[in-house]
Amino acid sequence: MPLIVWDESYSVNVHLIDGQHKKLFDLANEYQTALTNGKSHDALKQLLDGLLNYAAIHFGTEERYFTQFGYDDMEAHKREHKIFNAKVSDIIKKRKIGEEVGQNEVTKFLKIWLEGHIKGTDHKYIELFNKNGLR
Repeated sequence: MPLIVWDESYSVNVHLIDGQHKKLFDLANEYQTALTNGKSHDALKQLLDGLLNYAAIHFGTEERYFTQFGYDDMEAHKREHKIFNAKVSDIIKKRKIGEEVGQNEVTKFLKIWLEGHIKGTDHKYIELFNKNGLR
């Protein structure tokens, strides 16, 4: 069963960003599947690395538009991106040194963060992005 399923309630009405959000969902779901199927420590680390790397691409896209359009809530939004990066990096670091990481903690974080961030924080920029021609 997928960790998180895309539906139109997540849409920010910008094709590029919606596509990136869908890819983040896919990566989180791949992690969940690998975990459920008992994949190796290295396989799980590789999936988290991929998620972190792709999140950097996605965050960069949003943040370029924030600067381009003069988004008022840019700094608060960027702080949320940093929180995500720090948490996933911390999980990767702990796994690397052999520290126990509760897998439910990881999947719960991914689900709650993605849902809350996209439906809450990201939805705040829809009007600005659309007004500036992003669709």
